[in-house]
Parts: sequence; C-alpha cells; structure tokens
Amino acid sequence: MTGAGRPEAAPTPLGFRSSDGATAARGLLWQPADAASAARPRGIVQVVHGMSEHIGRYDELARFLASHGFVVCGHDHLGHGKTAPDPALRGVMPARGGADAIVADVGALRSIVSARYARDVPYFLLGHSMGSLVTRVYLAGHGEGLAGAVICGTAGQPLAVCKAGNLLARTLAAVRGDDARIPLLHALADGAFSRSVRGARTPFDWLSRDEEAVDAFIADEACGFMFSAGGYATLTELAFRAGRPAAFAAVPKGLPVLFIAGDADPVGDRGRGVENAATRMRAAGVADVTLRLYEGMRHEIFNEIGREQVLADLLAWLDAHA
Repeated sequence: MTGAGRPEAAPTPLGFRSSDGATAARGLLWQPADAASAARPRGIVQVVHGMSEHIGRYDELARFLASHGFVVCGHDHLGHGKTAPDPALRGVMPARGGADAIVADVGALRSIVSARYARDVPYFLLGHSMGSLVTRVYLAGHGEGLAGAVICGTAGQPLAVCKAGNLLARTLAAVRGDDARIPLLHALADGAFSRSVRGARTPFDWLSRDEEAVDAFIADEACGFMFSAGGYATLTELAFRAGRPAAFAAVPKGLPVLFIAGDADPVGDRGRGVENAATRMRAAGVADVTLRLYEGMRHEIFNEIGREQVLADLLAWLDAHA
C-alpha cells in the first residue's frame, strides 16, 4: 500500500464531543507531505470504520491516498478504539440512541474537517462493513454536498432478519443490560462468519486470505472484541435503516456511489447482497452507481492479497469524481 511519496509525518490526533452527549470521540487526520497539497488537497476522504476495529487500522490506506494528494480522516465509533472510555467497554453501546449517535458523529467530524479547507474541496465518505451501513444511513439524510461515497464490504440482509435480530438484542439488553455480553447474539451475527471458510486456520480467516493481515488483527488488542447486547441492538438497527426502501430513495440522485467488495465475502453474501444493494440504489434513481466485486477476496479487501488493484481502482474513481 505504500511507496514513494508516502507522507513521513504521523497522523494528527483529533477529537470532538460525541453526539451521545457524554463521550469524547477520538480520531486521526492524515495530510499530504507536500505543503501545497496539504493546504489545497485534491479531496478529503472520511473513513467510517467497521465493527470491532478502529480507525488506526486504516493507516496504510490513508497514507496511500495522502501520497496522492488527498486528506484522510476518521474517528473511532462509540464503543471502539480510543473513543471507548475503557478497554473493557469496547463493544458496549446503548440499545436506544446508539445508532443515532454513531450516524450523527459522522456528520460532526465532516463539519470539523471540511471547515479546515476551502469550500470547493471535494469531500468523500468511505464506509467499510458496519461503517458502510452507517454511511448508507447518513447518505439518506445528509448526502447533499458530498462529492461521492464508497460503500465497502456492505451487507444486504433481508429487512425481516434485521428486525428480528434487533428485537432480540433490544429484549436481551432490557433484561440483562446494554453491557451484557451474550454469546447467542455473537453466534447469530458476526460469529457466524467464522464458519464460512472451510478448513479455517483461525476464527478470523473470513477477513482475508492474507495470513499476516489476519494475524495482525488477532494480535491487536483493540480488535475482535464481542459486542454487547446494546452493541448488537445498534448494529441491527443500522442494518434495518440502511435496507429500507426510504433510505435508498433519500440518497441524492446526483451523488456518485461506488460499491466494492470481495466476491467471497460472507458479510455481503459472497457478492449477492452487495449487488442487490447497488441495484436497489440504481432503481431509486441514483444515476452514478458503480459496482466492483473482486474475485476470491474476502471481507477486508484493503488487507487482501491483490489489494494493489483495489487501491488503484479506488484512486481512479476518486480522481474521476474529484
């Protein structure tokens, strides 16, 4: 992911008050090494990270984009990374209001970062996995003014499944508390993905065929934690909102949208769920929708074997819309 022109400076920490009203959200900002590009970037890419990880995992992607003149930013969601007030609270989110706060925090960071640059600098969102659901919900209410959105590794569960999962998670959260860790919820949700790879070496082989990338994920103490009941209630509510016909209909019709995923990704039903989401967005009248499925790749295509092609395609798409 790296190479000549890679920025030498470390990302700059940034922070803001989360929309939950109580939490200090923590994030990072990457800028091009060239002073002129840093002052006047080709565009801004805000990364919305996935479930049970943190924004620091996107350092190589961010450095790659920064080396090509883009500013990159992102923050740790509620219950994730450095935004979680204590490592023991990673995965804990409120069953009621968690989805609203996570979506609103995307808008809060967008306002903070966009204010640093000229108003005509193109602004993009890139949401991965759970972050793709957050991004899709955000686009339905606040997509105006964006130059484009990248929906990476998204899910396409039927609304009835999302609703049932949400009801179960909310009920368990009400009985046992938002912070209760319930193996049943894990087994029905992300835990099920570990069974999608035959002869898997680890429970996280579904993330990537690159063993080093999988091992790095496992070794990262801020990754791979189980969501609480409140966390699963938040996740399933995001999935339900993202899949509603009204959400597709509310996306600005002129917004360019790029769907990318591996065709062996269990989260997107091996491409079928991703293709369905792209088709529904086109049917809702969004004129510029592109779908790219990468052969053999699993969930984390930026950490996959052959990711150089993914990065090249992403850069070309950003260039074409910046």
